[in-house]
Amino acid sequence: MALQTGDELTIRVALAHQGRAAFHRYEAMPTSPSPSRPRRGLGILSWGGYATLARSLESYAEERLFDLFDEALVFLPDIQPEGIALAEQYGLAHAGSEGNLGILGGFKAMAEALSAEHVLLLENDCPLIEPHGEAARQLDLASAALTAGEVDVFRMRHREHPGQKFDTLEKHRRYHPPDEAGSGEKAMAGLRRLVRPGKAKRMIGGAPYAMDHPELRFPEHIQRAADGSLRVSSSVLNWTNQSVFLKRDFFLDTLIAYAEAHPSPRTVNGFPDIEKELNGSWWRRSGFTIGLDRGLFTHERVG
Repeated sequence: MALQTGDELTIRVALAHQGRAAFHRYEAMPTSPSPSRPRRGLGILSWGGYATLARSLESYAEERLFDLFDEALVFLPDIQPEGIALAEQYGLAHAGSEGNLGILGGFKAMAEALSAEHVLLLENDCPLIEPHGEAARQLDLASAALTAGEVDVFRMRHREHPGQKFDTLEKHRRYHPPDEAGSGEKAMAGLRRLVRPGKAKRMIGGAPYAMDHPELRFPEHIQRAADGSLRVSSSVLNWTNQSVFLKRDFFLDTLIAYAEAHPSPRTVNGFPDIEKELNGSWWRRSGFTIGLDRGLFTHERVG
């Protein structure tokens, strides 16, 4: 069951400053602006996987990541005492549902449980691998870009150390090999670009993970901002659920609304997952801009 804006769902919410867990009736936060609205929020989604969650929370606490946010919570679909205990161990609020909501439903409910203007949405397997000062720098940079309307989404997954299950670099190189590649590899890549020009264009989005200055090789689709970060067109770089920072209202009212209205027949454990719904012609033609810097989080599942 996915939350709808304004609907109510009975969930457990533990407020760290009260020092106890309470059972509340929860109402999704409004999407309209408020003078007292927090500026920056952090949400961590964890359906089970508590050993992985523990590792990620430890990495955040070590570098005082929570100090960089006005609000932070752990969202627990199919809520269990072990997950609640982990949230309380790190002084975090928690919210959740009695059953599994799937990826789309879980992300939506987590964003609705937050109230901040800008939200960093993480899954439980995204440990922080940069120090506090670098995290502060990148979050400030990304917040400024969102506020100025320069980007619609800022990817926070680390570009040099993206972690497990990352095939973007390999796919990019099949169509756009590095300068030092052999003549045979370059010839095959040229043939692939000739046979599949649409896919070759989409693979340009992997350039920020393959080279230091992708804006020099693909200036039509990638630019370097004055602050040193990159601006990449959604025509070549897809949506990812991995470590994204964006405006909460844009996520709920535009991205989630589209995904719910255009369900994919391909699901994960019987639920929609956002990526399959968004990564198509609508996203590529949207004119959205994705920001990237060095990145903060890797992908590491324990066990």
